[in-house]
Amino acid sequence: MSFAATRRPTGGLVGQASAVPHKLTSVRTSGPGFLLALGDSLAAGYQPIDKSSSPPIDPATGFPDEGYPGSYASDIAAARGLNLIDLGCPGETTTTMVQKPAEAPCASVYEAEFRASSQLQAALAFLVGHKGQVRLVSIDLGANDFVRCNANGALDPSCLRDGATTAQHNLPVILAKLRKAMGLYDPGARLFGMNYYDPFLGLAFRPGGQKASAEAVVSLVLLQGYNVELQTIYRRAKVQVANVAEAFGSDSTIPLTTYGGKRVARNVALVCRWTWMCPISPAKGPPDIHANSAGYRVIAGAFERLLIKS
Repeated sequence: MSFAATRRPTGGLVGQASAVPHKLTSVRTSGPGFLLALGDSLAAGYQPIDKSSSPPIDPATGFPDEGYPGSYASDIAAARGLNLIDLGCPGETTTTMVQKPAEAPCASVYEAEFRASSQLQAALAFLVGHKGQVRLVSIDLGANDFVRCNANGALDPSCLRDGATTAQHNLPVILAKLRKAMGLYDPGARLFGMNYYDPFLGLAFRPGGQKASAEAVVSLVLLQGYNVELQTIYRRAKVQVANVAEAFGSDSTIPLTTYGGKRVARNVALVCRWTWMCPISPAKGPPDIHANSAGYRVIAGAFERLLIKS
């Protein structure tokens, strides 16, 4: 998990989905403030190279409050001159967000810092304790409600639908509680969500072949539907949504391009370049759905484009 209080506001964000990410000019903010990042392993900035380790310990606090290096939240906070409080927890679902955290280290930090038993309680406690200091709240949540649906190497459509149903029930409750607390303690703060890229497009690369490519197509159709539902949930809660799916070119099947010596659709190549789903060889490790460093910067760029517009 990642509970970060990063105080190094330098650097920039990532730009376009069609090219190697570029840094943006840093953006000044009026006075000190915080970005409160909430959600799952993407919010925490987790990558498989982190394995089972926690983020680095901050000597000033004795807690793992530096976050995993290269998270999209740290990029946004740095570009906007904000301190970062990152409560993201790997494995978090819309259910564990309000109940027992998905990972024991997350539970330990929430309890020690906030006397909270869940990530949502910890977030609410932070808002109460930092009245008027929070500028932005980001949340990405819901992917882990259906990530288990590829547990056996093949997508289970019924599992994906069940996961979406769970998120549809839980996410509005979470957003409503955040909205209420922000209205009371940080009425000037802005809440932003995000949709998701489709990591399972990587199946078209590895293992590849007709069956895996068909599964990749099914996953994209299902995720498109899920992203539409997320958009509806966020809109009803008056939460703007960073279009991460678009940034990853999820719907862009042409032109064909080359990745790892194979000719693949553009959306497959992009998810291969920006996640750990497409190891060139088994020696590089098993596929993993998480973004790599470049991918996290692409996600940060999607948030930044939304922030600039709003």
